[in-house]
Amino acid sequence: MIQNAKHVEAQATIVRHMEAALSSALTSMTGKEFSVAADSKTQVPEMEQPIVWGQAFSIGPEPAMWLAAGKDFWSTVGQLTLAAVGIDSLTDEDCRSTWQEIVGQTMGAIASAITVDVQHEITTGKGHEAESPPDLAWHVFTAKYDDDNIWFIKAGWSKALLAAYERPEAPEKSSGNRDSTFSKTFELLLDVALPVSVSFGRTLLQIREVLKLNSGSIVELNRFVADPVDVVVNDCVIARGEVVVVDGNYGVRVTHLASREDRLRSGMSDNPIKLAEAVR
Repeated sequence: MIQNAKHVEAQATIVRHMEAALSSALTSMTGKEFSVAADSKTQVPEMEQPIVWGQAFSIGPEPAMWLAAGKDFWSTVGQLTLAAVGIDSLTDEDCRSTWQEIVGQTMGAIASAITVDVQHEITTGKGHEAESPPDLAWHVFTAKYDDDNIWFIKAGWSKALLAAYERPEAPEKSSGNRDSTFSKTFELLLDVALPVSVSFGRTLLQIREVLKLNSGSIVELNRFVADPVDVVVNDCVIARGEVVVVDGNYGVRVTHLASREDRLRSGMSDNPIKLAEAVR
């Protein structure tokens, strides 16, 4: 009974994460103010030419979450996204690829949210179009950006993902003066701003090579184009991710987080870049 209660609570939490993550991804990609909400009163709709995306997480190699949208939705979203950047002539494949990018952003945000919930790292694994399990319990969601058009999409997740919420709760700490003082001090630190930078790579140049640099010179870095970039806070590599574009600005979607132990070691290391290996 306790396990079932935890599953019910986990279901509700994941539903909220899906609402927030998908609406944010749709809004940032299309430029329209999308809202996504769970709809428990509507039966699971039949979809024409649906894209069913299966997403694996670090809990296992098999997909643990599925998101399905009919052509009426993924095609519209693709058109809105590409029209926002001035592309009017497009194909179904263009819209399909755009929708897959939105789904990827959504799944990454959900993984980050679950990480906060369960207090241990959950990352996205391989995602692709996949058949959903026949016994999958679907949850219906509505998506809209105005009052004229409403689309239905559906999502489902495995028991393995729900089981991530079943980790034993940490024992309660005593309410001594030391804990109280630490808590108040930590709350003050939460408002401290930290510089965040992204490292695309490094290299070494001889002095004679530096002196030869001029406008138009190219400096080759120690990283391939497809390799993830480092997210650095106060000279510590805390994560790695891939470069994305959000509203015309560069951003980084985090794909791997360094563990707490690795972050502490990087903060005390004389050569913090070595910590890049910790988040591979």
